[in-house]
Amino acid sequence: MINKKVSFFTLFVLCFGVWACASDDAEGLRGPKEDELVFTTEPEEIKGNIDVYKSMARAVKYNVDNASANLNKKIFQSEQNPQNVLQGILNVKYDMTTPLYEVSNALEYATIFSLAQLNNQKGFVDNLFYDRSAQHLTLAAIRTHQDAWFASRKIKEIDRLMKQQQKILTGLNERLERLGKLSNEDLEYKKGLEVALMNLEEIRKKLLTNMTDYARLTNTNLKKADFGGRRFYELEDFDKNYQLDIFQESAVMNRSEFAIAKEQVKNYSFDEVKENTNRQYEEIERLDLNGVDVDHQLYSTQLQDQARKNAEDLINSVLVFVNLKDGEEKEKARKEAFDLLGTAVLAQIKINYKLVRLSDLDYHLTEKKISDLNNKINSMEKVSRPNAAHKIEVLNLRISKLENEVLLSQINAERAVALRSLYFEAGLSPFNKKILKSSPQDIEKVLKDAFNSDVVKMLAAARQKLKEQQIYNEINDKGWAKGSDWLERLVDGKASSSPRVSEVKEIVPSDVFAPYGPEANACKIMQLGSFEKKKNANEHWVELSTKFPKLKQFLPQIERTHVDGKIWYRLIVTSIQGGFLDICNEMRAAGSECLLR
Repeated sequence: MINKKVSFFTLFVLCFGVWACASDDAEGLRGPKEDELVFTTEPEEIKGNIDVYKSMARAVKYNVDNASANLNKKIFQSEQNPQNVLQGILNVKYDMTTPLYEVSNALEYATIFSLAQLNNQKGFVDNLFYDRSAQHLTLAAIRTHQDAWFASRKIKEIDRLMKQQQKILTGLNERLERLGKLSNEDLEYKKGLEVALMNLEEIRKKLLTNMTDYARLTNTNLKKADFGGRRFYELEDFDKNYQLDIFQESAVMNRSEFAIAKEQVKNYSFDEVKENTNRQYEEIERLDLNGVDVDHQLYSTQLQDQARKNAEDLINSVLVFVNLKDGEEKEKARKEAFDLLGTAVLAQIKINYKLVRLSDLDYHLTEKKISDLNNKINSMEKVSRPNAAHKIEVLNLRISKLENEVLLSQINAERAVALRSLYFEAGLSPFNKKILKSSPQDIEKVLKDAFNSDVVKMLAAARQKLKEQQIYNEINDKGWAKGSDWLERLVDGKASSSPRVSEVKEIVPSDVFAPYGPEANACKIMQLGSFEKKKNANEHWVELSTKFPKLKQFLPQIERTHVDGKIWYRLIVTSIQGGFLDICNEMRAAGSECLLR
């Protein structure tokens, strides 16, 4: 989950860090000539309040040339093998965050590399690099704008608190100098104040670093900056009914990957690309279907492993294509590369869709922590004549609240980045080189108009009513998976080349057919299946209760739920006392699916 300290802006690091090293003497496609550059030599002085649109426009305007040139070098002029570049991206570990960020970045590199190699035309590649670089910079600006907006306000609060506590500490130090000693209580108070002030200074430095990062990205003089107005855009009000399929179908309709595929190979339909993706990510679809959520280690590990494999396979297939001479084999390799490219595009959308979900979970958890801390502080501050230990405890609680407020702001920014990424990945990007040559004010206007119309455009382009999709090739009408041994194949690695997952220290074991431990007997819900149609759940209950007579003591229920915006029916039984351990383990030993929660 994201509910940890975050100190990065994901794709910005990729653009300027991981992708920035290359040999200028290597052969290959060169970057744009100087007369083609779009930035202005002298940055315009910022006027008025700084909102997120202005931040995005300036970040793009003053950095897109360097970002595009670095991307060009890494794709065409790097002396490194593309697979080594990919591994380097995966090795960039961000402070205590979900590994889904790393594989999203890996898929991003793999798709850009592949498209540039599959359609190696100077004009197309040049525009591709500028468009993607502008997108990455926009995401970085969203992230750093929120950080700077928050820091500009929170630093003032920290300064007031530090000034107040420093005054108390100064008084204690003066007394120590005057008397030559302090009481044990005052000595402990002095020590506690010194530690607390050090912690406050550390938070303050990190916030100042966020301000510096923002100033560097947007070429802004912070002495004249006034963060005001709306922090984010209308995507804060993301409609949770927007199904994953809508974003994915929009991508098939709007992204250049599929336009180039139409020219070179075939016209891919959404149904075909979706089916290919479901086949590649078969295990993930089944975990989705059966209620193993994105915040579970089993889920994230499987998605991470398969996305990494998808990126590696895509790059390998493109390298095979590049190295073949014209002929039937080359055309076959081209087709395979475009199949994998389509899968990578839809997979990255799924990952960011899940990251929005994770952000929501983390936001509510952190918000609850802040509320609890605030209540405890208010309660403790009502104590009359508090001693030194009490005062230090209150001060430390206030510092803990500050740390969680910083975290909440970071989660808010990550959610906004994941949301904006969804729309970019759906093929809704306002950038082209002509727009990027405009003034920051004109770019700002384009961004506002584009962001406000994205949802309308996407929904209009998508089918009014998405037809029911078969998530698997051969879903059994009466079952919840493709074959009775799907979970066993998943865990044992027989369904893919992914390594066996590590132990999950939760109620669900890593070997999903292994017996539950005694602690699972307290679970109040036993889930026996998940189905597209309600009638299949009823039929499955008849089969199960015949095979396992002990089930007849329970009353079956059908739980209607949504998975990525689609309706599923889960067959469950419930008990306030729990007590499902024996029957569930009996079923698992016989190879029947059973989940306790």
